[in-house]
Amino acid sequence: MARAGRARRQGARPVASLALLVCACAGDDRRGAPSTRTSASAAPAAVTGADPEPGGGAAAPSRPTERELANLRTILPQGPRLEPSASASSSSPAEPWPPPITVPVGSLPPPPAPLPHEPGACPSDMAAIDDFCIDRYEAPNQPGSLPFAFQTASDGEVWCGAVGKRLCTEAEWVRACRGPDDRPFPYGAVRKPGTCNDDRAYRPVDWKLLYAYPDAIAFVVAAALYQAEPAGSRADCASGEGVRDLVGNVAEWVVRSFPNARNHDHVLKGCYWAGCYNRGEPGCTFVNSAHAGSFRSYEAGFRCCLGRTR
Repeated sequence: MARAGRARRQGARPVASLALLVCACAGDDRRGAPSTRTSASAAPAAVTGADPEPGGGAAAPSRPTERELANLRTILPQGPRLEPSASASSSSPAEPWPPPITVPVGSLPPPPAPLPHEPGACPSDMAAIDDFCIDRYEAPNQPGSLPFAFQTASDGEVWCGAVGKRLCTEAEWVRACRGPDDRPFPYGAVRKPGTCNDDRAYRPVDWKLLYAYPDAIAFVVAAALYQAEPAGSRADCASGEGVRDLVGNVAEWVVRSFPNARNHDHVLKGCYWAGCYNRGEPGCTFVNSAHAGSFRSYEAGFRCCLGRTR
């Protein structure tokens, strides 16, 4: 989104990034205008089955228009080459469309099988906090893996449910972030820039292309914006109970627990790799409440939680 009057969000390797895809301006609810382009996904099939699988009988994705290509060249000066170079002969075929995408944006891969655990205990990949368990890392909750992005809250609910968990509530997320000492940042009482992946440069976003979802071009743009790091890359970006990357990396969808100006069912927590919407401070209390959970933004991911009895 544009800095003046719009909030921005995430992407992957060839695109741009900002502080959170939240548009606070009234009447500018960016929920994804319908696209007139051919629908096709450039990512693995979703758990929900909503996105056609490449090569699975769906129509081939159409190439972007000349205007869209011009936009991409502006947004992604270091991005993939989308058409033959000027020096190529007229008989040379264009590079395949869409180009390869190597970061986890868009449709989700099948989740792993739920891990066994004793009643009242947490699975080994979760941290035990009060009466709930929380994933130690952002989904897919695997150390060293890149976190999912370009997700909706519904995507998170479905994926978490498939591994025997659920989307975290806002109250659970805040408790996990503040830790047993009730700190304003997961790592301490004072913000330390660079401790978490929350201070990368913002990359301009062409929302029109993102709104082409589920067209392949939306995945290409989201991938180019992506600046998340592998889970657990920054050793000090951890809560007192060992939960990693709560601040920065991808923004995390949670179920709303507290009232706010909009009172959507879901909100985004943790800011993202380029900071916070409206230049807020990337800590435990910041909340992005601008959009409903159906909103798909390039920097939005999630992590899972699970209730337990003690």
